Amino acid sequence: MKITPNPEGKSIIGISGHAGVGHVHSHCGFVQDDSAGFAVAVELLKKAYPVDTTITSASVDTHTGEISVTTRDGGTGSATARRGFTPHEAAFMASAIGLDATYSQSTAFRVFGRVYGQGVLEAPVALQAACCLAVMNTLWKKYPDAMIRGNEDMPGKIGGCIGARLAIDGIPVSVMALVNANEGGLGPDEDLEGNIALGDKGRAMKDLGLDRLPTVILESKAYVPALCEGVDHDRMWVRINAEVDNQHVYEALLAGVKAAGLPCLHSDAAYPRHTGELEKAAQDLGKRIVEIGTQFSNARTSAEKVHLIGELALIVSQDAGGVTFMSSHMNDQVGGGGIMPGTSAVLSMAVSEKYIREWKIPSFTLEDAAKFMDVIGNTIPTLADNVDMAQTQLEERFDFNEDDYAALFDTKA
Repeated sequence: MKITPNPEGKSIIGISGHAGVGHVHSHCGFVQDDSAGFAVAVELLKKAYPVDTTITSASVDTHTGEISVTTRDGGTGSATARRGFTPHEAAFMASAIGLDATYSQSTAFRVFGRVYGQGVLEAPVALQAACCLAVMNTLWKKYPDAMIRGNEDMPGKIGGCIGARLAIDGIPVSVMALVNANEGGLGPDEDLEGNIALGDKGRAMKDLGLDRLPTVILESKAYVPALCEGVDHDRMWVRINAEVDNQHVYEALLAGVKAAGLPCLHSDAAYPRHTGELEKAAQDLGKRIVEIGTQFSNARTSAEKVHLIGELALIVSQDAGGVTFMSSHMNDQVGGGGIMPGTSAVLSMAVSEKYIREWKIPSFTLEDAAKFMDVIGNTIPTLADNVDMAQTQLEERFDFNEDDYAALFDTKA
């Protein structure tokens, strides 16, 4: 796959990959590295615009609770942890030096051992955010005339996006890498994931011509019990909703996986829309929390109280990630992948049961990224051959009103 700059070209295909900082766990045993899409999008950009994103410095200000990461090519990124850093945690940062900030969750693992979102482990989530921001800043500092960048301009957010126009084997493609991250090492909060075109990110997408293109959305490396139990190998995972999303992008991805010779899992019944699914899940989780609260109020023994608080900790650190990551009304329209209707299909990876038993939490690697890149290299020509049909279906199915989400940008809300 040959990737070159194409700054003046008009793209016919889009690729968007995000990092959902702190979105590690969800309900029913789902666990993931949600920075896979960001890493692959960055690797694509690096092919045309080489940068070195190796970490050369990772430091903590224990007074302000701010962590700063610097890459070999001079990019910097900073984030804060709500409860600050202890001197012991600050000392851990030396182990980040020499790692690639592109693989942000893997870096956080190497430094802190594990990652939880929802405000449970703020320090590793802040480190992950700082890594992603440093990568974007590296690309921007070295290629300011070629890169298009945007901010995650919703209240409490510190993320953003960066992208460029490329030619992949001569085919004009717009690629965007984006980071969804919150202040204080909190999250997940991903109302701007996928190819959702809102706010300053929407402006950046329009600058890249990415707002109305047939698009491959790059997602996570995940363990899903219902799909992965008893399976002894990793598989690429391709998904759409047949009634809402883009069938032609989906078929091109399936062909790309087959041409790459990789095992595949696929579904055209994913991402149901307008079901109130996320709102119901949030209500159900709220009831569980209330039930535990009621039981705790009536508990008399220490053993009872410890058990109940332990159950609450599990819910907050794991299940809650499946409902906090997106606003309910947003999810109704774009699904869990942030898929603008009619535009896209999703490529991700499902890990084996053996993998999750050993590692507990998925960690995206350079070797994993190579598999995604192989699929993309085989997908783009197939999609280009059918891009007129893909674009036609996009226009037929596209349905997104920016005004419906204006309140998400209200700093007074």
